[in-house]
Amino acid sequence: MVSTGKKIGYGVGGLIVVAGGAWAILANQSNNNSSSTAKVASAGSFKGDYKNAKTAVKNGSLTVTTPGTASSPISFGGYLEFTQWSAAASQLGPASNSIFYSDSKNRLENGGPANFKIDKDKKTVTITLRKDLKWSDGKQVVARDVAFSLETLATNEVATSNFSTAYTNIKGVTDFQNGKADSISGIKYNDGENGKKLTISYTSLPAALAWGDGIPTYALPYHDLKDVKSKDLATSPKVTKNPLSFAAYKVASVSSDSTVKFTRNSEYYGKKAKLASITYYVNQDQTKLSSDLGKQKFDIVTSVPSALWKDGNTAVLSKFNNAKGYASTGQYDSGYWELYFNLGHTNAKTSKVVQDRSTPLQNKNVRKAVGYAMNVGDVTKKYGNGLVVPTSTLVSKNITKSEFYNKSVKGYQTKSSGDVKNAAKYLKKAGYKKDANGYFAKSGKELTLTYLARSGKTTSEAEAKAYIAAWKAAGIKVNLYQDKLVDPSTWQSIVLANNNDWDITDGGWSEGSAPTFDQLWADDAPYNLGHVTSKALTKNLKETATATSDKELIAGVKAFQKLVVDDEAYTIPTLTNIDVQLVNGRVKGWTTAPTNDFWAKLSVTSDKAVTSGNPRSAK
Repeated sequence: MVSTGKKIGYGVGGLIVVAGGAWAILANQSNNNSSSTAKVASAGSFKGDYKNAKTAVKNGSLTVTTPGTASSPISFGGYLEFTQWSAAASQLGPASNSIFYSDSKNRLENGGPANFKIDKDKKTVTITLRKDLKWSDGKQVVARDVAFSLETLATNEVATSNFSTAYTNIKGVTDFQNGKADSISGIKYNDGENGKKLTISYTSLPAALAWGDGIPTYALPYHDLKDVKSKDLATSPKVTKNPLSFAAYKVASVSSDSTVKFTRNSEYYGKKAKLASITYYVNQDQTKLSSDLGKQKFDIVTSVPSALWKDGNTAVLSKFNNAKGYASTGQYDSGYWELYFNLGHTNAKTSKVVQDRSTPLQNKNVRKAVGYAMNVGDVTKKYGNGLVVPTSTLVSKNITKSEFYNKSVKGYQTKSSGDVKNAAKYLKKAGYKKDANGYFAKSGKELTLTYLARSGKTTSEAEAKAYIAAWKAAGIKVNLYQDKLVDPSTWQSIVLANNNDWDITDGGWSEGSAPTFDQLWADDAPYNLGHVTSKALTKNLKETATATSDKELIAGVKAFQKLVVDDEAYTIPTLTNIDVQLVNGRVKGWTTAPTNDFWAKLSVTSDKAVTSGNPRSAK
């Protein structure tokens, strides 16, 4: 591939997608981000697996759905490089083009499609592909395919949103992006382009290298795609209709609604997949889920929309909670939501953020007051249906992130209905006093903020109004942006622009293998939505990014959380989800624990779906 000569803005942590209004980081995905030795963890009242002791039938089939939304249409990505939505990324699970396995803490490990070896002294990573690793058309997966993936991520206008800045540590990547070179000088083909080994040379090794940050982790079939122009790759039928695979399954067909049928890949190097086929839907109309499950249309719902679990006290999808032939499982989502403050702009010439906006929010005490006033506990209790819980920091409660989670961060969600007393305390520190209208004011000007809230859920408007009411109760006047909610696409265009018409907004992120923050918070990060910068923040991000040990990296991530949340309140962590799945009783092998080659190990114990009862009670 020849460089386009156009430097593209970097993505976040490897993969940016927008899902139901939430953004996601799915960085450096290994082969299902998984480990066969990972422990099963429960979340809330939900167990982490479903054990089916019955014998699997041969050549069974499975139907899977990931709920989407009509406002966020999903197009099948073909390869992970081109996926722009989290549902599309998950849909690729059975035919993932990730080349590495990973352990229970999401560190890369050997034994999968490829092995790797890190040489810290030489600043190199050597990747060795399996000798028997083939594409589904029978062609060998070769070193050129791995390099082609990195080249595509670096320059293709669609794939670049999945490009991690850690890749710029590879020698020659920046020159390739800028059109100064036709290849990446830091890539050496040990046995030629059609060999099985390549060595990557770095100017400096990324701190989270053990988790895959900065290591090429995908392969694209160069022999199949080399004649497609770069600008046409993402929409080429070779990608969207007929992608190749080296996983246990291959794509058999893609329908007009992006429903994908996977069948066994006869060229797969490992044990033959237990199922003959998997049909994977991205359901654009969530309201049909209850009816579909009542008819056993789907064997697995990969993520239950929390808003549809119940309607007030009326059971909707919760009626399938270990009932009507379905077992429920759950895990803490590897992600979180936070409240952003609009504090500056991005300089068009330097692409660096400048924290210079004229706003009361420049005072950290005002930001803290806004955070304390939020009634996240009450909102999640009323509208989360037991599947949403408040959170205090910017690392999720998912078991794979436990070593990064800073338990000492207090956050702002200690009181379910909001902490009016603490909010007043910090507003007074900022020089505000209550006026005759009950709002805090300074120099005769009431503290008034504009809330950019988005649609996407049936409860979105009610939740936004609940927060506004809580801020009012604390003496902070908050108005909706243009007096209405905005759709996710409009929201995205607003927060990525230098728009001074909003003060606060919500952002949701899903984490990569290692929850590092330089690509969300650095002064040149396109997704630094609050336009935040400071000497302390820059120092932390730099030291974390250049950590020379896992211990230093983890310490840096923990220090970051304390700095941006408790010390400076640059953001207010709000909530996290319990990700719930519904699994028909005939499914065997289902678990939320990361499991290498997960889809290949799934099976069914009957040709017909279980239609009644609690599968967990079946004998």
